[in-house]
Amino acid sequence: MYYYQTKYSNMVQQKTDINGIIIRYLDGSATQEEKQTLLQWLKTSDTNRDEFAQTRDIWLLSGVALSENETDTDVALDRFRERILLMYSRMQPVRRPLKWWYSAAAVLLILLGMGYWFASQKNAPTEVIAVQKQLIAQNDKERFTLSDGTVVWLNAKSQLTCPETFVEDRRIVSLEGEGYFEVAEDKTKPFVVQAGSIAIEVLGTAFNIANYRSDSIIETVLVRGSVQVAGTSLGDNIRLKPDQMLVCGKTGKDAEVSATNAKRRADWTKDRLVFDNDCLADILVSMESWYKVRIKCPESFARRTRMSLTIRDEGIEEILRAMALIVPIRYSVRGNEVSITPK
Repeated sequence: MYYYQTKYSNMVQQKTDINGIIIRYLDGSATQEEKQTLLQWLKTSDTNRDEFAQTRDIWLLSGVALSENETDTDVALDRFRERILLMYSRMQPVRRPLKWWYSAAAVLLILLGMGYWFASQKNAPTEVIAVQKQLIAQNDKERFTLSDGTVVWLNAKSQLTCPETFVEDRRIVSLEGEGYFEVAEDKTKPFVVQAGSIAIEVLGTAFNIANYRSDSIIETVLVRGSVQVAGTSLGDNIRLKPDQMLVCGKTGKDAEVSATNAKRRADWTKDRLVFDNDCLADILVSMESWYKVRIKCPESFARRTRMSLTIRDEGIEEILRAMALIVPIRYSVRGNEVSITPK
């Protein structure tokens, strides 16, 4: 009986220790030694990998890492630790259906293993582990700075998967949703954004990508610099110039490059939109990126019409009503399609 109780106690203590390491890994405070311990634990069994995926899912859904209030964050972290440690101290193995985040956890495990193996093969004095992390903008846009100094704006409901530190010969990230990138220049390490079926490669530039799961197209807009877009559905690589937009289908081979006002396409990163006797055509481009809609308007009318207005957090129909008081227009809104015509 004493042996059983001691063994059980040791098992509980081991579970508590590993989950403490998981929590420290998720909040970014884990040491290199703890990361290696976590890696070995993950390699041990499928059960361990299931538990890690479940813990990570709770962490992401809790949103504790997104809090800007230090006191609130500390309280949330404490509650989260208590919840995880209590859950696993009961020693009840749980099998849950696999979800979308399980594949993300699997990718993380592969990358952890690759980084660990690569470092050991080189006999480096300090092992380098390619640890991936996710940056998530939940209900509003968020600004992030990557380890190389690249600035990324993520629009609401968007996420970016990237390494904690860029250690390979290319800086590769993966985007779902919409992101605006101001890439830190490094001629020795091209920056690559994987968005669905395409990859955008740059050295130092500013560009916008829209790759929402619900959309059938991917949009790439170049603000400055130069980018090269590659993908199996594109055939030849496409190089964009500033103020050009590439629209391509996610499954088909259709791809079209057109001129656009690139800065207007990135207006969604601002706190508000201010127009002072601006051309309606430019205003509509900004509104499309701000509200995530498609706006149809006769080009000749949009080019010759000017107006002044400010957009903050108003809904699109409220703004259209205000615009109709300034210039004689009719409008209709159907889902994410907007039509504007002169009276």
